[in-house]
Amino acid sequence: MKPDKERKTVEMVCKALTRARTERGISQQRLAEMAGISRTGLRHIESLQTSPTLYSLLRIARALRVDLADLLK
Repeated sequence: MKPDKERKTVEMVCKALTRARTERGISQQRLAEMAGISRTGLRHIESLQTSPTLYSLLRIARALRVDLADLLK
């Protein structure tokens, strides 16, 4: 996978997570608590300042009750 394509995939997943969070009316602070990650870490993921680890993505998706595979489509 080319770096640009990888970056676009990460952006797509992060935006989908942000959309799922906002559609559910959950704050970043609450989602971070639910997922067991820091709010700063979640903010950096949502703002695309950092690439999330697979572990973080799985924890966030689980907290949102979203299948991570669906976010990758």
